[in-house]
Amino acid sequence: MTIAELLHHAQTRLTAAGSDEPQANSEFLLAHVLGVTRTWVLANGSFEISDKDQAQFEKLLARKEAGEPLSHIVGFQPFCGLDILVSPDVLTPRPETEDLVEQVSKQFDKKGAYTFLDMCTGSGCIAVALARKFPNARVLAVDISEAALKVAAQNIRKHKLQERVQLLQSNLWEEVSGMFDLIIANPPYIPTENLAGLTREVQREPRLALDGGTDGYEITRPLCQAADSFLAPGGLLALELDDGQAEPLARGLAEIGWQATVKKDIFNVARFVFATRS
Repeated sequence: MTIAELLHHAQTRLTAAGSDEPQANSEFLLAHVLGVTRTWVLANGSFEISDKDQAQFEKLLARKEAGEPLSHIVGFQPFCGLDILVSPDVLTPRPETEDLVEQVSKQFDKKGAYTFLDMCTGSGCIAVALARKFPNARVLAVDISEAALKVAAQNIRKHKLQERVQLLQSNLWEEVSGMFDLIIANPPYIPTENLAGLTREVQREPRLALDGGTDGYEITRPLCQAADSFLAPGGLLALELDDGQAEPLARGLAEIGWQATVKKDIFNVARFVFATRS
């Protein structure tokens, strides 16, 4: 088969299976098997695929067809120009979170010797990306999940950031000490009753990283209530939330003395809250 023929075959199967983004997933899977970029795959439709590569592609395609996330199959996810290692123990980094990092980064001097806190770090994608963007910063990456922290440790080592990114297992603030110029978090925020409506791929991700409790604020609420005790003067609290949650949270923060602004993500969804203390 040629690349074009194999991709057509794969897209048809993934579409029938109800897979997310069947075209893009087919292209990424084939690029992974061939050890090339997705752009190369798209530019070389007449290239003949070897029997060995075709057999390997079929194995991976069957996993995707069964609803396994692409990042779990290939073992990584691009994020802020970095390859972030991913496993079933962590949430797959998404474009919205990448946008959060980019928007937050504009608020700080690239040469600043800051101390950042990444709460609910998961794979460590935010912590790693911030450490790479701010070469003089130190980052504390916190998560309750030991399994997630093992993945984060792999990403820290992969990007050679062991001296500047520290890991801490903690249930939110319980084990945290110190003051931070930035507290950033992509906490679990999906209301429990909405979990069953998520796609097959998302439901393969850890419930601990998704379930935000009855109203979606079960983790975000205590995170915000104590954040001012850990935020340095002039520091920033930056949060990613579900569609429809940012405005109510910003109003709640204002009621307890914060100055809060709602920001839209790359999909024009009001998803981020940036807050400072008066």
